[in-house]
Amino acid sequence: MELERVAYGNCGAGLQVPDGVEYITCRHCGSSLRVQHTESVTFTSVMQSLQKQSDRIAENTDVLRLQNEILLLDQEWEQRSSHLMVHGKHGPVSTPDKTSSVIGGVFITVFGLAWTIIAGSFSPVPAIFALMFVGFGLWNCVSTYRKAESFARLQAEHERKRSRILSQLRSLEKHRSLV
Repeated sequence: MELERVAYGNCGAGLQVPDGVEYITCRHCGSSLRVQHTESVTFTSVMQSLQKQSDRIAENTDVLRLQNEILLLDQEWEQRSSHLMVHGKHGPVSTPDKTSSVIGGVFITVFGLAWTIIAGSFSPVPAIFALMFVGFGLWNCVSTYRKAESFARLQAEHERKRSRILSQLRSLEKHRSLV
């Protein structure tokens, strides 16, 4: 086995490096070294600096992963929330609201009851139609109220997940600024 003499610049020690060895530890200072061979020279590099570079790359990868998680989470929220939005007759879209659903349901129901009372005095056919109107008002109130509850629950869940990811991201960025 042929040994090659290599000077280690950190502590000045001379190293005897066997052919084919890629990693070695300096007996003088204990540094872990990577042995690199080119056509004209053999040299060493300190593994700690390579480890620092590797750690920095890993941290950057973690930051990108967390940023991607936030992006995917927000896209998922947009998709899920769009199914719960209230669509108006002429195109306006609004967030479902418990108070509005109750007010709207009460309004439709009261209107239906008034129509039932007025129409019932003339003929039973319009009164049946008016009772259907009352039923629709109650159904609309309950369904919109449930939609508002689902929206609020999903929004809270989304915000909780997003806050957790943002907290991890801030922690990583804070750690990177200290290093």
